[in-house]
Amino acid sequence: ACLRQVLAAHAVLDCAHVVEIGGAGLPITGFLTHRPTSVTVVDPKIPAFAAQMLNGFPCRVRHITAKLQEVELAPEQPFGLALLGLSLKPFGRAEAVPPVLLDLAGRATTLVIDYALDLDRAQGQIGALTAVRTAPPIIDLALTIADPALQEAGFGRRRFLVYGAA
Repeated sequence: ACLRQVLAAHAVLDCAHVVEIGGAGLPITGFLTHRPTSVTVVDPKIPAFAAQMLNGFPCRVRHITAKLQEVELAPEQPFGLALLGLSLKPFGRAEAVPPVLLDLAGRATTLVIDYALDLDRAQGQIGALTAVRTAPPIIDLALTIADPALQEAGFGRRRFLVYGAA
């Protein structure tokens, strides 16, 4: 999991604002090495957190304990959007991939998506997310994590995508 976060953090180096949907177990915040203006992580399982500094520099950091469908996100440009471990669930009447997420994915300067190839839920969501990008990914990696437990759970074979400027 750390490798995915390191790669994602590198992909958003040019983004002043970073948004991650998911990341409860390992948010991107701790992997960022540049000086973003803001970092927002939204996940129903992440402990709430707020700070005004990141790595010794001014940065508005927010970890929001909520489903994406409960939060209004309006990041300034340029922003990077990370969806690592793509496996979104519906919330009430809101779809798992709501229009607000498709809008964010389409407007993001950099879009990073990682998902398990054998997870049906991710397979059902990836098409809508990639369809909002006009250019092909600038990085398209196949990853295999040779961990028996991950393999058995269907999380061992993965795809890591990075889309550049929209």
